[in-house]
Amino acid sequence: MLMTYLRVLEAHGWVRVLVDSHIRFYAHPSHPDDRIQVFDGWWSHHHFDGTTWLTHARAHGVVEDTASLDTYLAQLFASGSR
Repeated sequence: MLMTYLRVLEAHGWVRVLVDSHIRFYAHPSHPDDRIQVFDGWWSHHHFDGTTWLTHARAHGVVEDTASLDTYLAQLFASGSR
């Protein structure tokens, strides 16, 4: 399951950061204030607002739902809205 998320993230240009953590965080060079977190089969989007990392609850995927992650990345980031 994790590998399917990784393939989606890589296809959109996201790379893993904080390699020493048991929680996987991914970043994109064009979106330095954003992170995608993958933990226990779930993904979520985090955005740095200048002081804290905010978790966007509406962005949480469901367990093993790579289609939701693919759609989210394509709509939010590929459109240039971020």
